[in-house]
Amino acid sequence: MPHTGEGSYSYTSTSDGRYSYCFKNNAPHEIVVNFNPHGPEEETFLASHDATPAENEVRKLSHNIEEVRDHFNFMLFRNEVHDQSVADTQKRMFHWSVLQVMALAGVCGWQIYYVRSLFKIRGVV
Repeated sequence: MPHTGEGSYSYTSTSDGRYSYCFKNNAPHEIVVNFNPHGPEEETFLASHDATPAENEVRKLSHNIEEVRDHFNFMLFRNEVHDQSVADTQKRMFHWSVLQVMALAGVCGWQIYYVRSLFKIRGVV
């Protein structure tokens, strides 16, 4: 299936059993894939099925709970990715700060040495 950025793909299984999915990511960044094992045909079947109003409300509530759970899991995954990014950035900032402190200490030491040598040559010290 060609890369479309965003969209959906459906597959109707012809037999029971375990199925495997294989994906290839050629993009330079991560791609998040969500699975919904329920298709629109199931929703159409359940809507046409004779049910009491209470059963319909329970079905809607169950569907909404599943959507909230899926969204929450996605947000947890996204939060982990962002936390890792923040940790990596903080580590790089720390190393850069240590390098700056070492360079500043080196420049200060060199300046002290140079000024002392100037005063020694002039006989002030």
